[in-house]
Amino acid sequence: MLEIINIRDHPKWLDPGTDYFASRWNIDKQLYYDSIKDSLTTQNPVPRWYLLLRDEEIIGGFGLIENDFMVGTDLSPWLCALYIEPNERGQNLGASLLDHGVYEAEILGFTKVYLNTDHIGYFEKYFWNYIGDFPHQSGVDARVYEYEIDELEEMSAFFNIRADSYDSHMLEGLGLEEFYEKIADYFETPIKRILDLGSGTGLELESLFELYPEMEATCIDLSQEMLNILADKFAGKKLNLICGSFFDEDFGGPFDNVISTYALHHFDEKEKLELYTKIYNAMAPGAQFILGDYTVKTLERQKEILAAYEKIFINQGLNEDTLYHYDLPFTVETEIGLMKEAGFASTEIAEHTEYRAIIIARK
Repeated sequence: MLEIINIRDHPKWLDPGTDYFASRWNIDKQLYYDSIKDSLTTQNPVPRWYLLLRDEEIIGGFGLIENDFMVGTDLSPWLCALYIEPNERGQNLGASLLDHGVYEAEILGFTKVYLNTDHIGYFEKYFWNYIGDFPHQSGVDARVYEYEIDELEEMSAFFNIRADSYDSHMLEGLGLEEFYEKIADYFETPIKRILDLGSGTGLELESLFELYPEMEATCIDLSQEMLNILADKFAGKKLNLICGSFFDEDFGGPFDNVISTYALHHFDEKEKLELYTKIYNAMAPGAQFILGDYTVKTLERQKEILAAYEKIFINQGLNEDTLYHYDLPFTVETEIGLMKEAGFASTEIAEHTEYRAIIIARK
């Protein structure tokens, strides 16, 4: 299982993280130790340090720091020490760390992020812009890149643009292949009809159609491009494809089974309560709703992300009637509380890791 952890939230990784970065970059171990230790308690936005773990083994990481050995510059923050183990490369893991770094910087209140590197051609692929050579403490000018955090994108446009690369991003970049393969295991009875919210390209349907080839799936998603891929992928299957907002479209029903994977973490508590209530009303008595989604461990982290979103929303003068792409993961406790408030009779945590949970709710 792959996960990206913030050492600030997991102090036990202070020493292993220090050893890891020092050994990979051949820089004084004390410098890493001091910075990572500071990240555990500082009230300043940076430093922050992150590790990419596979089954509790470090396979990569990066830091966000105030200054990456640059001379005479007020640019900040810097994404530094980005590293992926050689045997783990070629799986878009570096891209996932870059995405995570930009996301974290945005939450911390920054509008730009910088890095210095001697690589040419890699960072350009991920929308980092070369801005020039700047003096470095080594005595050799460093090649500097800038990432400008854009205004939030409208939700359907965001996913339409990324439809062709979505499967590889989810399966390889985020390491979710096993998650999607076993999602069918959580259904207790044979499925005749299912409602799939935020179906995207249908990754969660593959194992279900293998078990239940005659199943009828009603799939609702904002992205027409993704639904087109889903239709091609499952040509000949019983599909009812609806391109639209969860809040506007009629779900139909009643359904005995509802599923949503990695789709509902874009909504605040008010919106999600409305949505869970709508899901509940579309279900038959005794039916089950399986939610597999991005989560956070603490309420403090949940509030931090929500506050950052609200600040960005105001600063960018966004439209309250438009859905924008922004991750708003909740704690499992918040999710369950909203489900119960929506009327669900019971909930069960089927799986819970650092950044993901599978919750089964029954009507």
